Amino acid sequence: MKLSKNNFEKVSKFIYKNARELDKQLYSFYFHNGSQEVVTKSLVSYQNIDGGFGHGLEPDFRTPSSSTIATSLGIQYMEKIGISEENEALKKTMNYFSSSFSRAYERWRPVPSDVNSYPHAPWWHLNEKTGFCAIEQSWENPTVEILGYLLRYPNNFPTSQLEELIQKTINMLLSYKKKMEEHNLYCYLLFYSHIPEETKAKIKSKLSELILGTVNTNPKDWQIKYVPKPLQFVDNPNSPFYSLLVDSTNQNLDLLIKTIDSNEAWFPTWKWTDYEDDWEKARLEWAGKIAVENLVILKRFSRIEV
Repeated sequence: MKLSKNNFEKVSKFIYKNARELDKQLYSFYFHNGSQEVVTKSLVSYQNIDGGFGHGLEPDFRTPSSSTIATSLGIQYMEKIGISEENEALKKTMNYFSSSFSRAYERWRPVPSDVNSYPHAPWWHLNEKTGFCAIEQSWENPTVEILGYLLRYPNNFPTSQLEELIQKTINMLLSYKKKMEEHNLYCYLLFYSHIPEETKAKIKSKLSELILGTVNTNPKDWQIKYVPKPLQFVDNPNSPFYSLLVDSTNQNLDLLIKTIDSNEAWFPTWKWTDYEDDWEKARLEWAGKIAVENLVILKRFSRIEV
């Protein structure tokens, strides 16, 4: 099954009408020979003086302040366009990661202290008593992802401390049995994609086990529930874990294509409980971002009519 030319154009029109400028330029980069420089220019409009990213780059919280979550998303955009290690925006990003580590908590905290002062999804809300948001119940998110970037790109983070944190990461991963909270697992997969081959060899089989134990392979759930879908673990046929999920990945691709028969794009399967007007804006931003990501995935799997 392939996305028809008409449906491809339908999604493209949605992107140009509703997506953020950053996602429009990323779409142009992938499908219309757009330039890396233009995408980078759009991206750095979200970057602060301290090198971190904010200003709603992660659409589910709107604080302008830098956060490690938004900055992790910023570097993901950089990697999509193959940005150079010499790029100033990337250097600033790595400086932010080096300086934002919390020694008190031995981790990178996900969101800044002013997150509650701006519209945000409930899972990013800092509890007034504990000072933590919901995802801080675990150590891994986004710490494990950031450790991967520190291994991959030049930075000033102390080498001995980085080595200790890498070992802690590996030990924690190997201690899991059968499944893991999906967002933590996504962080481990990003970590895996940035580490040396000898380290990959130590953890690939455990990651394979956890992917199989965590992924939801029921197509009936994929459109109506917020669940970990196959394409969130395998987004291209060259993925090291593709062989685990070949059949369900193809089902997931088919569903993406079928969805556009009756819709103009793919919309988030989650929503906020407050800030109704702001959620509608964030919802469209998410839909634009998801549309670009899904078209790229379909392109990688040769699932678009040409």
